[in-house]
Amino acid sequence: MKSLLDRLTRIGHGTNRAAVFIAQAALLLMMLLTVYSVIARYVLQQPSVHAVEISIYLLLLVTWLSVGWTHLLERHVSMEMLSIRVRGRGKRLLNVFRELVVLVFCGFLLHAGVQIAATALARNYRSTSLLAFPMWIAYGLIAVGALLLAIAAACKLNHPDGNAAIAPPSPEA
Repeated sequence: MKSLLDRLTRIGHGTNRAAVFIAQAALLLMMLLTVYSVIARYVLQQPSVHAVEISIYLLLLVTWLSVGWTHLLERHVSMEMLSIRVRGRGKRLLNVFRELVVLVFCGFLLHAGVQIAATALARNYRSTSLLAFPMWIAYGLIAVGALLLAIAAACKLNHPDGNAAIAPPSPEA
């Protein structure tokens, strides 16, 4: 059973690593698009109509795809007042409780994200700009981010001591 959990933890880490790689590529693309937009507007005197809106969607992609990895590395905002005072078994129990709360939150967020994306798809919601971007894609990122965060929380539940969750377990384990 332990090797199955470790294998699932490795898959969870791999999934979040792949997502953060895509987020990094989107961030690079957003940077290049911003440079293009500035050059087009101020040097060529022909501003891009879609650059700002595309940058917004790329920012959404970066945000939602990196949320799980951020949680795995514990680079998020957190309340440490209690966790720094507790040691040993109490700390492990606190970590388990914290991850369970995150999973419950992810459940609500996933449900809401799927609902709003399905509604946007069924009613063909589009952005009001000239781009007319399908909004179900942007709304669907909420569900994707919630799923990635839930996967990260589940990985951390497998290692409630807090140390093994940062780096995936070795294949020999």
